[in-house]
Amino acid sequence: MIPGTTYLLGGEPVTALVAWRQQRVSERLDNGPHLTTKTTTPRNVLIRRADGSMDVRPFRGLRRPKAND
Repeated sequence: MIPGTTYLLGGEPVTALVAWRQQRVSERLDNGPHLTTKTTTPRNVLIRRADGSMDVRPFRGLRRPKAND
């Protein structure tokens, strides 16, 4: 996902402003041998709707608009 890209959410255009970032190895916490966690983070994005309102929501559900040939 590239910030500034326009996606469709329920048929309405929205612009993705800030994307998720994968956790770096140096940022992982030592959870001990009894607890294993995945290194993934939630894939939330900050979007701006056509009316100017902003919302943080999952990237899931955003679709690329079809190219007009």
